[in-house]
Amino acid sequence: MPELYLRLLDRILTPILLILAFSFFIRGHNLPGGGFIAGLVAAAAIQLQILSRGDDFVRRRLGRYLQPLSGAGLLAAAVAALIGFIQGGFLKAVWAKVRLGALELEFGTPQLFDLGVFLVVVSVVVSYFLALSRRDPEPES
Repeated sequence: MPELYLRLLDRILTPILLILAFSFFIRGHNLPGGGFIAGLVAAAAIQLQILSRGDDFVRRRLGRYLQPLSGAGLLAAAVAALIGFIQGGFLKAVWAKVRLGALELEFGTPQLFDLGVFLVVVSVVVSYFLALSRRDPEPES
């Protein structure tokens, strides 16, 4: 049974960690941060869930999505690398601008690559945490 203080920390820190991960992800292609550190912070939020609610809860909610998430991340990173051939080089940045009224957004292959890295890091680290938290079966007497 998880302790009461862990459940309290989970309710307070998980949203903060996820917002921090999002901010690291968004600013990653211009400033320090990016998909890797954002993935580690998001995995830390999920580890807090494992500690406070138990590994069975997280395994039921996320377990079946971890391998497809890793595959989607690898695919996104590979697609971002191959799109650079449009501009003449492997992993070369390609940018597209989208106007929404007065707001102009830029999307590019560095963000797609960061998304792929983020997905792979989260899925691999959470898989590792879930494997570490698995209980051994009771030996028969």
